[in-house]
Amino acid sequence: MRWRFWISVTFVVCFLSYSMVAPVFANAGDEDILEMDLDSLMDVQITSAGRKSQVLSDVPAAVYVIHREKLLESGATTIAEALRLVPGLQVARINANRWAISSRGFNGTFSNKLLVQIDGRSVYTPSYSGVYWDLQHVMLEDVDRIEVIRGPGATLWGANAVNGIINVITLPASDTQGGLVSLGTGTHEKFMAGARVGTKLNTDTYARFYAMGNDRDSFVKASDGSDGNDGWKNSQAGFRIDGDNGVRHTWTLQGDIFQVDSEQDVTPPFPPDSGSLVDSVKSHGGNILGRWTLKDSNHDICTVQAYYDFNTRDEFSLEQTHHTFDMDFQHRFQPARGHDVVWGMGYRMVRDDFANTFQVQIIPETQTTHLFSGFAQDEITIIDDLLWLTIGSKIEHNDYTGVEIQPNVRILWRPGERHSFWTSVARAVRTPSRMEASGKIIQGIIPFPVYTQISLNGSPKYDAEKLIALETGYRYAAGKNFSADISLFYNRYTDLGGIVSGENQWSMYFANNMEGNTYGMEVSVTWLPVEWMETEVTYSCLQMDITGDEYSKKTIEETSPSHQAGLRLGIDLTKNLRLNLWARYTGKIKFVDFTNTDLYRHVIDDTFSLDANIRWRINGDIDFTVAGQNLLDGDFMEYGSDGYLTPIEIQRILYAKITWKF
Repeated sequence: MRWRFWISVTFVVCFLSYSMVAPVFANAGDEDILEMDLDSLMDVQITSAGRKSQVLSDVPAAVYVIHREKLLESGATTIAEALRLVPGLQVARINANRWAISSRGFNGTFSNKLLVQIDGRSVYTPSYSGVYWDLQHVMLEDVDRIEVIRGPGATLWGANAVNGIINVITLPASDTQGGLVSLGTGTHEKFMAGARVGTKLNTDTYARFYAMGNDRDSFVKASDGSDGNDGWKNSQAGFRIDGDNGVRHTWTLQGDIFQVDSEQDVTPPFPPDSGSLVDSVKSHGGNILGRWTLKDSNHDICTVQAYYDFNTRDEFSLEQTHHTFDMDFQHRFQPARGHDVVWGMGYRMVRDDFANTFQVQIIPETQTTHLFSGFAQDEITIIDDLLWLTIGSKIEHNDYTGVEIQPNVRILWRPGERHSFWTSVARAVRTPSRMEASGKIIQGIIPFPVYTQISLNGSPKYDAEKLIALETGYRYAAGKNFSADISLFYNRYTDLGGIVSGENQWSMYFANNMEGNTYGMEVSVTWLPVEWMETEVTYSCLQMDITGDEYSKKTIEETSPSHQAGLRLGIDLTKNLRLNLWARYTGKIKFVDFTNTDLYRHVIDDTFSLDANIRWRINGDIDFTVAGQNLLDGDFMEYGSDGYLTPIEIQRILYAKITWKF
């Protein structure tokens, strides 16, 4: 594996050497490679950390923002791929249509400690409190930014915002006027297309309508290199309408419908001679969201939001349908000098319907749950322009564990214009899912001498998982050419989910029999050595010490890498031609192969990856991109096979894409 590292280093050095003579071909004074300098980037407004508009340098939390240009220059074709940019996130591709994504550990297909939102709409599934990433599609050309908060955000966003928050924020309709068409194809991306039209409905109302679709080829099985049977097709359409009724009132109405068809190679937990099968997974659904804001001043703002989300997913192990209705109210005001208060209330109703199978059952098959919440947070100015204290808490009532309280205390110190220090203490919980409370999974069958089922069962006694998190961080911006962001964290978990034996050795139950500590560091450094080149270096380390049953301990500790690093280069070759290079290192992980009767533990050694793309902007209206992913190795495993999926090797990907704005 070491030779791959040296090849990647040599490759990068060659391009760096070339970049030193690039001004011969490029007129660097014609156009800066960044739309904003680093001072402006540190002053960008974000909303996810405090449920209000804040300057990035004033946020007392570990925040990383993937801006629009960075997203397009990454070469990513999905939101999941783009999240590799974020230090501290563990992002691994399981197969062509599945991902394992988490923040600060606990990674897996069913990661359940990360809150993910798209324009303020939660996209987690109540069946296991995680995210089906194959269903999360956004037209990337319409994304304004992706805000990622590493660490707990439960005080403002509630249960399940335990280790982080991801909020995908799209552009307002007024910024997407006119038409756009994009088409692409490649070795894995057989077909990708998108179209959008934006129009002005009247003096103060703008709208956009879009449609998109993708057809992705399958990868190969790790065992023999044959077809992985994991192809993936999706189609989606939607709209967004934004209006301003005078200066004080703004409103948004938006919605989407989608259909996703994919395949997976499954080995059911039945007698060994049953073999594997190709499962067709079919999903469809839609959502509609409305938001109204009343603004009396920059610090007196009321917002009411409501959305309805419907989705259904049919696969070999389980068919599930969810209806979610969510209402949220919040108010920001300043009751006295030096106080900036945000408070609000929320209600969520989830109705689910399961069609049980032999392998997976959830009882009762249909159930409606309710969640009531309220929160308040006050940012207090202790010393003007120097020291701030933020205190707040959220109180929730859910149908599984009753009342949960999730407070936090944060301090921000800015001794100079370019320096920011922050620290925080917070409590967060993850409430049980339907599977943990009342599910049953057949893990295997022993046919002789007596027919016996090995099962993993839910328990009504399953409690909320709890976290006390300590964090501290530092940000520095040196003029227009250099910025650095570092964060340190220590997490103490109690009542973590594990497995205990039941009345006999063949029955196991979900239980809160685990606890542990995690700690680590995340670093991001951006440097513009010359005006026609941008560099970014990221690094994160993670150490986990979990105690409890040995199987759960290994599953938790070994599925997230201890070290990750990335190097991203953007080189302006000419006025309209840009080369983007992205090298990544991921540390060793292990996983259990459930498709093997001996539950063999696979080891995935350190991996080195290199992506590259060239963007050619033609006349300002046409953007042509040629991209390559995983250029160093054509067949390798990034992650294992949570559940009973066949282990898959990821392949080298090449594609070309053209986008026309008119």
